[in-house]
Amino acid sequence: MSRGRSSKRKRGQAMVEFALVLPIFMLVLSGILDFGFALYTRMTVINAAREGARAAVMVPANTDITTVAQAASISSAAGAGLTLSAPAVTCYQTSASPSSTTVIPCNTAVSGDTVSVAVSYTYHSFFPLSFGATFNLGSTVQMVIEF
Repeated sequence: MSRGRSSKRKRGQAMVEFALVLPIFMLVLSGILDFGFALYTRMTVINAAREGARAAVMVPANTDITTVAQAASISSAAGAGLTLSAPAVTCYQTSASPSSTTVIPCNTAVSGDTVSVAVSYTYHSFFPLSFGATFNLGSTVQMVIEF
């Protein structure tokens, strides 16, 4: 008789231990998943900025650099499931003297000038206890115009 009672108590003890450990395990697991998605989103934002800058430096002189850079960044992010607003594109005149950087309109940029593409994205955490409700991810890439 005592053997049956002891077996039931052990099963009950295991259920109590499981009930205590399960919330902690789920919290850690959701934190790992949320961090993984945030890291993937950060890499996508970096790649979108890189794609935009690379597209901008390869365009012919008669093409609008800003439009090309924004379109390349947005399409790169859309391929990964992100919706970006128009990235900031800035051109600097560095062809005259490499030590000075003067902001110029991108439609007047020439070979040797620099284009900078800044992409930002607000990441919404699916589990707010992990990192908070939202945080901003951003990347800026500068490249020399080659056309």
